Amino acid sequence: MRRLTSAAAALGATTVLILTCGLGSASATAAPSAGRGGTVRPQAANVCTSSAAGSGRAVRGALSRDQVHHQLSSLTGQHRAARGYPAAGIAGKGPLGRDSGARGLLTDIHPAQGTSFKAIDGSDGSCATQSVSTQLNVQDGSTTIYTPTMYPAGGSCVELVTVYTTSGPSVSAWDWCNSVAFEASVPIDSTFLGTYTDGGSSAYTGRVIKTDAATNSWTAALYNYRTGSWDTLFTQSGQNQSGRNTGWDINELYSQVGSSGSSYACDAMAGLTFESSNISVRINGSWSAASSSNSDTTYDSPNSSFYCPDRTYQMVSAYDHWKTVG
Repeated sequence: MRRLTSAAAALGATTVLILTCGLGSASATAAPSAGRGGTVRPQAANVCTSSAAGSGRAVRGALSRDQVHHQLSSLTGQHRAARGYPAAGIAGKGPLGRDSGARGLLTDIHPAQGTSFKAIDGSDGSCATQSVSTQLNVQDGSTTIYTPTMYPAGGSCVELVTVYTTSGPSVSAWDWCNSVAFEASVPIDSTFLGTYTDGGSSAYTGRVIKTDAATNSWTAALYNYRTGSWDTLFTQSGQNQSGRNTGWDINELYSQVGSSGSSYACDAMAGLTFESSNISVRINGSWSAASSSNSDTTYDSPNSSFYCPDRTYQMVSAYDHWKTVG
């Protein structure tokens, strides 16, 4: 990205475990509906700052590495090629990788808005409750929507991305230290909604934290609302190749502008709500809400750069909750 770039029924004793985290009760069997928009329901307590432990299990329904590359790598390569990017490298991901003015008139766009994480010594994690939607149908091959996408400050090896392409929706992990590509993914389907959303909203809670300072190892995990613990999606270590120590939790997209003057991403997202809440940062192992002391809007593009006349965006609570419609 160029700039910088927020859950399911429980059974029996699992419901009790969820209640101890202050999340409230949920229906025993029904998975949450995706609805027209992935609105985040306010929670009694922030899962991000709770004491829930890692489960030691992989995310349920996660694809194999080969499946990830089949579904996402070719699209990433096509996407970069369409914008004059090399087949590999960092330019194709992250809000700082803006298109040069010489390459496009009003055809290629890569805007972003949301929360930016400041580069603070000791930054070692971020977490948020991120909306998802099964109603967003990307039909144009040049459009890739990362909304929301989260990357902690501190030179993380992993970005946790909600991805929408012509291949469908997923929650995926981008490797910033080795392949500089998507390396893990789980489809947003009934299994995902029934496991990683809370039954009251179409939103999952994800985090990326540093797990070994000596090797710069980072792990992306999703909160399992059935078990009240964190399931691992992806772990990577090594030297960060993004060239920056800031981070983000943003609405980011790549698209083209049609003859109507609206972007194809605007057409796909029309009427749908996306938001990120409970945005939290970890510094030296301690969690706190995103605020002016650790966050800002460094990576924000102007509203006009989305080429979407009916789109609205607001920072609901600076800087731990933002929302966009359309």
